[in-house]
Amino acid sequence: MAVDLALGLRDVLDAAAELAAAQDEDAVLHIAIRRARQLVGTDLAYVMLLDPERGDTYMRMAEGATSPRFDTIRLGMGLGLGGQVAEAMAPRWTRNYLADEQYTHVIDPIIRDEGVKAILGVPVRTHGRLTGTLFTSDRGERDFTQDEITLVALLADQVSAALSAAERASRRRRELDETRDALDAERAHSTRLAATVDLHERLTRLVVAGATVPEIVDLLVDIEGGTAAVFDLAHREIGSARSAEGPPAELLRRVLEEVAADTERMVTRQEGGHLVVVNPVVTGSDHLGYVTYASRGSVPAIGRVLERVSSVIALILLGHRARDEADNRVRGELLAELLSPGEHDLEAIGRRATLLGVDVHADLIALVINPAEPRMTRALQTECRSLARADGGLVTTYGDRAVMLLPGSDAGAIARDVATRLGPHSATVGASGPAGDLAAVTDHVERARRAAHLLLALGRAGEGAATEELGLYGLLFSEVDAGDVTQFIDRNLGPIREYDRDRGTALMETLSAWFAADASPSATADLLFIHVNTVYQRLDRLDSVLGDGWRRGDRAMELRLALRMWELRGT
Repeated sequence: MAVDLALGLRDVLDAAAELAAAQDEDAVLHIAIRRARQLVGTDLAYVMLLDPERGDTYMRMAEGATSPRFDTIRLGMGLGLGGQVAEAMAPRWTRNYLADEQYTHVIDPIIRDEGVKAILGVPVRTHGRLTGTLFTSDRGERDFTQDEITLVALLADQVSAALSAAERASRRRRELDETRDALDAERAHSTRLAATVDLHERLTRLVVAGATVPEIVDLLVDIEGGTAAVFDLAHREIGSARSAEGPPAELLRRVLEEVAADTERMVTRQEGGHLVVVNPVVTGSDHLGYVTYASRGSVPAIGRVLERVSSVIALILLGHRARDEADNRVRGELLAELLSPGEHDLEAIGRRATLLGVDVHADLIALVINPAEPRMTRALQTECRSLARADGGLVTTYGDRAVMLLPGSDAGAIARDVATRLGPHSATVGASGPAGDLAAVTDHVERARRAAHLLLALGRAGEGAATEELGLYGLLFSEVDAGDVTQFIDRNLGPIREYDRDRGTALMETLSAWFAADASPSATADLLFIHVNTVYQRLDRLDSVLGDGWRRGDRAMELRLALRMWELRGT
């Protein structure tokens, strides 16, 4: 049925008003194909747009189509009806496309699936250039009148204008969005800058007031939340703070130990649902420690914040180092003076020691620390000095040892405690004391040296013991080496140990009990929880192994010494 031109023109005007209100390309195309179907009364309508890069047209939007392949149509210039519309920039139509031989058929299977026969296509132009093609089609044969072609062409012109307007509107929206994003970024930058200025001012006030590292860490957590901690180069905590939602500081230490080898610069890790940041505290060529931070989510500009905090902490730690080095020098010089040959003004030394926080009127334990290596390492020297400062003592270091004076009354306990605290360096610690006054310190240092030497001879490197715990053996064997001790033990006890090993006997145990029981068979039996006759049998075996005369005189003394050395060595 022919379309009434006047009514069609009114519909085109209505379509123009609707297209003018469209905000984007999708809305324009949707209105275009809906209105095209209504103008001509067809089964379906669709729009194909030009692809400038490939030089062909592709299906952009369709209404009324049922075949899924219909949306995949692409047509080159001059191919098919649509290709001729695009090439000629003029309307084309056919009453039965599949039967029309004037067109190059390239999409027939898709057209056949859709059941399309009659097709009308008109060009969509923008500023005289092809934008695409507007189609309206029927599944039955039909002719398109000139009025229908004119109306669809007029609609295509309105579509062209609407697409241009939509493109301009989209461009303005993009520009507006970009401007808004730029403003947001500027506001965020201003906010971060204000926060940085605030942090700088608060850090400055704290430093001027003589703040400590823990106070700086508290400020960091107060501003950023989460958990923060500062560690020295040995991964010992200097200060930490944690907000309500922050993870335990132990998480920060664990991550630090995993990444410490890579911390010449800031390192970021995801660990246990937390963002963990490790930043080295560096000034010049000096690496002083680490600032670590963790939070549940990302924290804007945390990198710059940690860098600024690290700089302030570096200044504080440098100040600490300078004071510690001055303190170490005075403590070392004071103890070295006390141990040097000649007469000393002990009263003046005592006054100077008191200024360092050392109570010279209290009990003092002398310690000698032997390194695991031939010479004292710088790290071990630093640890010894730190330990002496922390415990209110004195320390001086030589090439092959350190000498320390610490307050206390139990030399053995202090020796073992110091050995444990110096455990990473495997240092061996001998101790003696307490010294009643400064005049007795030199003698106790010599005894502590012997104790440390004997521990090494016994193969107990890395342990601590007092002279009193080693007893007479410390005096007798203090100058021997490990080989001498081994030879002495093997010469006296080797045959018995070999006999026990080969025959599964307990002669070593019996020998030890025999001397402990003052050579009493019955007392020996009581110590071993065996019958006295068994003791006699074992003594006879010992006679056969050691020979006659081992129970008395010098031979008995050698065996008792060897037993004690064997026990001290723990073998």
